[in-house]
Amino acid sequence: MANLGYIQVVRRCNQACRFCSNPENRRKLSLDQAKRLVARYRKSGYDEVVLTGGEPTLFEPLPELIAHAARLGMPCRIITNGQRTAEAAYLDRLADAGLRHVHLTVNSHRKAVQSFLTGNPDSLANIVRSLVLLRSRGLSVDINQTICAQNARHLHQTVRWLCSRFPFIHHFSWTCLDTGVTQVRRHPETVPTLRSVRLPLLCAMRYLQRTGRTFRVEKVPLCFLGEFAPFATETRALVKGEERSFDFLDERRRYRERDWRHGYGRGPACVSCTLGKICAGLWDLGRGYDAAELVTQTSDPRLIARLIRRSG
Repeated sequence: MANLGYIQVVRRCNQACRFCSNPENRRKLSLDQAKRLVARYRKSGYDEVVLTGGEPTLFEPLPELIAHAARLGMPCRIITNGQRTAEAAYLDRLADAGLRHVHLTVNSHRKAVQSFLTGNPDSLANIVRSLVLLRSRGLSVDINQTICAQNARHLHQTVRWLCSRFPFIHHFSWTCLDTGVTQVRRHPETVPTLRSVRLPLLCAMRYLQRTGRTFRVEKVPLCFLGEFAPFATETRALVKGEERSFDFLDERRRYRERDWRHGYGRGPACVSCTLGKICAGLWDLGRGYDAAELVTQTSDPRLIARLIRRSG
């Protein structure tokens, strides 16, 4: 993972996800404010800027901001739910401005699940249209997926469905649900058990590895990743000394992530675990998730660190 700067450009959205970690507050940046943040990240030596929200495609001057970043020599990505990018004319504006890479959020390949989680019955259809257009325009696409109770047991099926329909997809990124956010507290039925996540996630990663694709996992403790511990985002960052920064449109303002640890050491299994120095633990451990599910590991952390450094 490169050093990335995340900029929330707007806090509006055209969906209503049950586990949204950045709910609407109607705030937005001006184009000049956004340009200054891009310039600051470039001056600080960051590799790329990721524009997010809310839904960044609702930021009216998004094409102008992407073009400005391109002129500065700063590669620019967006994290999107794929609703506005289903409009060919709008996507062409972004591509013409210099957009080359998109992180597309997909909760499930099952229409009913995708609709339930987003509050949008047309969500999956628009995602499919976006993928068709993105492929035809030559843009690269990563798939982002938040792991929740409704999709945990068919993660591997969603991966296979997407890869079979859109073979140009080569990278997946999973994040386990952050149970501390307001929306999740309102919808506790979205919180998965760790046991329900483990096997489908392992099956998904094994399929991606077998087909020559890449992936990363975040907010999942190493004891649930089996042989894929080197693919944990936080573990890689801890080993390589990487960082990322966020510019939020709420009380958090700017946040610089360097430690990467979520809750290590709060579970009984963590006390004698050999992976303590490179495991981030689990977000909100002991409240949203059950610490009793964690399993003490005896693997040599030096082998995992060596694999990470070797992979670059």
